[in-house]
Amino acid sequence: MRAFIGHKPSRRILLIGAATLPLVASLAGCGTTSAAGHKPTVTIGYENAPDPESVAIEQKFFQKYLHAHVVLKYFSSGPDALTSLASGSLDFMTTLGNPPTASAIARGVPLKVVWAMERYTTAEGLVVKKGSHIHSLRNLEGKTVALVSGSTSPFELDTALKMHHIPVSSVHIRNMAPPNMVSAWKTGQINAAYTWAPFSNEMQKDHGRFLIYDQNQVNQAPIFNLAVVNSHFASKNPKLVDQFIQAEEAGVKFFYAHPTKSYQDIAKLNGITPQEAKSQAQGLKFTTLSQELTSRRMGTPSTVKTSLVTKSLSSAATWLKQTGQITSVPSHISQYVDPAFAESVYKKSHKSGS
Repeated sequence: MRAFIGHKPSRRILLIGAATLPLVASLAGCGTTSAAGHKPTVTIGYENAPDPESVAIEQKFFQKYLHAHVVLKYFSSGPDALTSLASGSLDFMTTLGNPPTASAIARGVPLKVVWAMERYTTAEGLVVKKGSHIHSLRNLEGKTVALVSGSTSPFELDTALKMHHIPVSSVHIRNMAPPNMVSAWKTGQINAAYTWAPFSNEMQKDHGRFLIYDQNQVNQAPIFNLAVVNSHFASKNPKLVDQFIQAEEAGVKFFYAHPTKSYQDIAKLNGITPQEAKSQAQGLKFTTLSQELTSRRMGTPSTVKTSLVTKSLSSAATWLKQTGQITSVPSHISQYVDPAFAESVYKKSHKSGS
């Protein structure tokens, strides 16, 4: 729910107020047995993304590593995916932003974060028009800023304003879809927008420049794309979760070893050109298996409470509560981040020397 690929919405749209999410999940449907070869069926949800996830899908790494009949299911929005995860009809969901993940946790969806796919760096931010006299965040007071309500943009902009002690109420927020932002930009209706590629690229070509990026708030409001698993499925099928991690790792390894082919894979899955895939991917910082176990990602089972992924969920939950989108901040949110699977895969691969 993070970025727009071409003109089709994917992971950037959070839809965090999904009241349809059930509070208690059904246990049925997880890891059902397939008639073909008596293998369990594992359903993995995904959204469009310019990242190694697309590579793993195109290279069929999930089918290769999971000892199961793998069903890949595309989702265009968060509520359907999280409802399916909660009901047990979906085992894994990838490419979830931390605010919708925190919202799902608050609503009782049984999930665990098992892979921090990537962190946003320069793929999203506040674009301002040259000549608009907006040279700092303070200059936004009294100005109109376009953004997508229900995306991570309000979360990031609110955090940036509060960091600089600027009242959020002093800025006029205008909700509009990114393609409409570009039109409003070109006709002079707006002078600033908190948005992402490729729409920010079009604004940059038309006398725009980035004032801040997501990465400027990394210590206060880091934005991740996360892969989660239904926690009931995970407890019953730990080996399959390990194999899912292996497939994700294979996608990252292939991405770095074969960039040209990887951009072609990303382009094919997402309906864009390889050059567009490369341009969009440059604003993301992808995660290797060993990096998952550091404090800048999930950490280890003993350090997960202070990891950046845990902090990203906590800060998102706090913002959701402050803006009335959830009723309370989940306690002990680190219990929903589980690096034990990544640690297990890392130890096994390190021991075998692979």
